[in-house]
This record gives sequence, C-alpha cells and structure tokens, in this order.
Amino acid sequence: MALVTVSAIFLRWLPHHGLPILALFTVAVTAAATIYLTQRRRYSTSSCGILQEKVNAEIVAVLWTAFAGVVLGILGIAVVLAS
Repeated sequence: MALVTVSAIFLRWLPHHGLPILALFTVAVTAAATIYLTQRRRYSTSSCGILQEKVNAEIVAVLWTAFAGVVLGILGIAVVLAS
C-alpha cells in the first residue's frame, strides 16, 4: 500500500519535474503490483511452514524489494538533480 501511495506522490510531481518522473512511477507501481500478486502464494507458503514448524526465509522477495528501493532512490536523486 505504501508503494501505491508513493506512486501517487510521484504523479503529483509530474508537472514540476517532467516526464522522467514516469520512470519512478513505473518502478513503484511494478513493485507494488508484484508484491500484491505474489502475496497469496507467500502467505500460503508461510502458513504451511508454520504448520510444519519449518519456515524458510523469502530471500528472493527481500532482495527484489531491496533492489526496487535502491532503483527508486537512484532514479529519484537523478530526477531531482536533473531538474
């Protein structure tokens, strides 16, 4: 939900910073959609792991989320410095 809110804020910045903001919007919406679409599978896997008393870490999900955050940060800095 936070990434969807951030996406809306990026759209609010569009008149001030121009079209490069759309790159930020795209990354944030893609990350939010990916998290939302994989949520049911992750919760199901976690609940089965709790029942079996063996829960594995979702390392790939954490790395992808961290990657999206880093990309958002880099693009945000680049957009602000460019305008």
